[in-house]
Amino acid sequence: MNKYEMFIYKFLYFDELVRSNKGLDDIAFQEVCESLKELGPLFRKNNSVPLDVANIFIDMYSSIESSADRHPPEMREKILLAADTLAGIAREMTCESTN
Repeated sequence: MNKYEMFIYKFLYFDELVRSNKGLDDIAFQEVCESLKELGPLFRKNNSVPLDVANIFIDMYSSIESSADRHPPEMREKILLAADTLAGIAREMTCESTN
């Protein structure tokens, strides 16, 4: 499994947990953040984002945000912060990759 596939796998697992009654899992969140950060050098090297990863980026925030509403307020806030964090990492890396 390459780094792109690993990120997609880890994100989908994290997203599935958020959609379920389990809510935010701190370990899964850290793993998806680390996996996402590992893609930065690849984006810069290739000066592009693979389509499979771009498709995740397009819906990443909204899929997490929509799942947050099914949880109690404290968990909802943690989930929204996680969505902000992941979107921020993706935004930062894709802006860097085009310079």
